[in-house]
Amino acid sequence: MYKWIGCLMLLILPILSGCVDSASYKDDDIAAIVRGEEIAVGDLRILYTDNVIAEMVDELVKAKLAEQEVKKMNIDVSEYIEEAEGSFAEYPEGEINNAEEQSIHTFAEAQAKELGMDPREYYKKYTETSIEMAAYVNAYTSEVLGDLEDDEYGIEEYVHHANELLDNLVEQNKDDIQILIE
Repeated sequence: MYKWIGCLMLLILPILSGCVDSASYKDDDIAAIVRGEEIAVGDLRILYTDNVIAEMVDELVKAKLAEQEVKKMNIDVSEYIEEAEGSFAEYPEGEINNAEEQSIHTFAEAQAKELGMDPREYYKKYTETSIEMAAYVNAYTSEVLGDLEDDEYGIEEYVHHANELLDNLVEQNKDDIQILIE
């Protein structure tokens, strides 16, 4: 149930750091091609700030590979989507009452401004994209590694194995992956 936390950490924590300025890229520029499927810079911008998108393209490549594998396995991801939906806070309306709401508000406001979107619209797109990405990654890791509840290790060990699994998937497909941004 809680294995998605590791995937979510991959999405949220990198937002706070970074040093590469990717503002020179347009949203429709292609950041990567994974087994023939394109990942646009705009796809990265929904999840990450410009200063980290070049660093985070590898994470979207892993997620795209997991998605492709899940689709090949014909796995229904609806339960994973439902599970992930409960992990995202709503966009804070009105008065901001805690650090989590402040963080969401600050991030959504800044990203929405960069993308020319309403903050509520942006945050909705951000959560939908994050949920879908996490659902596919979790479905893939669960299929291959088993469910976290069935795992004899704790969450940290499971996340470690999941990351190794995704890294191996990238390695197995390295000839079918092109990273086009730096």
